[in-house]
Amino acid sequence: MRQDLHRIRFAFPKSDRLAFLGHLEVISTIERSIRRADLPFAVSNGFARRMKVQFSSALPVGVSSKAEYFDLFLTEHLDEEHVLDLLGRYSPTALRPFAAAYVDGSLPALEAWLDRSSWVLDLGTSTDADAFEEGVRRLREQGSFTYLRGTKPKTVDVGESYVSHGFVASDGRLMLDLETLILPTGAMRPEAFVRACYGLSDQPDSAPEYLRCVRVAQHHLDDGNLVEPFQVSLPKLVD
Repeated sequence: MRQDLHRIRFAFPKSDRLAFLGHLEVISTIERSIRRADLPFAVSNGFARRMKVQFSSALPVGVSSKAEYFDLFLTEHLDEEHVLDLLGRYSPTALRPFAAAYVDGSLPALEAWLDRSSWVLDLGTSTDADAFEEGVRRLREQGSFTYLRGTKPKTVDVGESYVSHGFVASDGRLMLDLETLILPTGAMRPEAFVRACYGLSDQPDSAPEYLRCVRVAQHHLDDGNLVEPFQVSLPKLVD
């Protein structure tokens, strides 16, 4: 990275109806907000000069998030709170950044660096936790599953992508906490994992028609420790 550039990281939600925006639409919307805020952003070199900005891994369409991230490279060092306030004025509420901090410019790109995700999925009221556990066990024994991503089949290695899961009951509904890893070959879609588990369970017809899914956190996994995206706190030991 050029020494005269300043890398500032933003956290933003993806909520409400904007959860149904595709990743490229999110990027385009945020870039327009940056331009309207008149921030001194850097541009890339080469023939097709573009805003120098990096995003965390793409969310599946329809999945919301409590915290997504992007890094913007500035040509001037501005006060973090001032930049956050200015950008917030020109951003849609459901994508409005809520935190910002400068980070080391030598860090890898966000999409590669943030390699662990935490999810919560609403399994509804008709799912038996024991039957679902059996589906998880069978899927892990099977080792992989294949689902359609658009029109193309995608095979997921469960041993490499799956980390852990747990259940929480909330107002009579079964909520699934799921931890996954993002691999160089791509990420495991939580909904696809859940449906594969249902398919191998003793109650395959109990899968809800629509799975509400939220990404609740992202981290970098470093030698067994979880590193916060802003690197402002000590690493947390993995359970």
